[in-house]
Amino acid sequence: MMLRVQHILLAVVGLFLLLGSGLLQMRLEQSRESIPKLQRFMFLPQAEVLKILSLGYHSVVADFLWLQTIQVMGEKKVTEEAGYWMYRALDTVTTLDPQFVRAYEAGGLALCTLVVLPDQSNALLEKGMKHNPEVWQLPFYLGINYYFEIGDDKKAGDYIARAARLPGAPDHLAGLAARLYVSAKAPQNAVELLASLYERTPEGETRHVLEQRLKQAIVARDTQILSEAIGRYRDRFLSWPHQLEDLVIQGILTALPRDPSGEHYLYDPSSQMVTSNSIEEKLIMKGHRRRG
Repeated sequence: MMLRVQHILLAVVGLFLLLGSGLLQMRLEQSRESIPKLQRFMFLPQAEVLKILSLGYHSVVADFLWLQTIQVMGEKKVTEEAGYWMYRALDTVTTLDPQFVRAYEAGGLALCTLVVLPDQSNALLEKGMKHNPEVWQLPFYLGINYYFEIGDDKKAGDYIARAARLPGAPDHLAGLAARLYVSAKAPQNAVELLASLYERTPEGETRHVLEQRLKQAIVARDTQILSEAIGRYRDRFLSWPHQLEDLVIQGILTALPRDPSGEHYLYDPSSQMVTSNSIEEKLIMKGHRRRG
């Protein structure tokens, strides 16, 4: 038992020495506290070197690096350059411990929410699928990436359908995949995808980003519903409604939706435009992907 503890301590000490040697190359007058957490990973040794230094305790070193990465994910601002450093750290963690499913999940999500690096996110998730083929969350996150970031609706449907066939997958994924093939850009599909992802994401900055995107998706869905109802009102009565409540009064809708904050949607009868007073609609569809 004592020998095992000594080996673990040697592995961690070796890792600290390598990381520390890189930091010493920086200006001596610069304090460690002034260095952004993620920047420290620029001196991260290659995974194969760490495997040797870990003396067989790969998961111990992987856990140490993962704890550092979690701190980075909690930062308010992650630049693109920092995102590449984060990807390298996550790639190292999962090379040391290929079955570290949480690192693939959280890392793949962070690389497309805290910073927009879909190629790196996809590479990490595909690596996770290779080593953990029965984990449904990994192809599900790939489907999310292809839907929102890349705009390849067929691949999004393919990956979500693949996730639906794996053990433990939610029942609704199969139906969602089928709808993606038929009407990929229906706002309700975006709401369901983001809601599923939001429910699985722990508290933190990434969850906050997802919450905002989910609210925007709900606004896009509701404004589409209201706009279509206004069109049906026009077809039936040959005039535009004076207020949204007319849609309920005349039986076009059974009730008016409210935006995610609980506010009423706004209606301009002169332009027939429906908007949200509290949530700006920024749900970007195919051909207009967000960039940072």
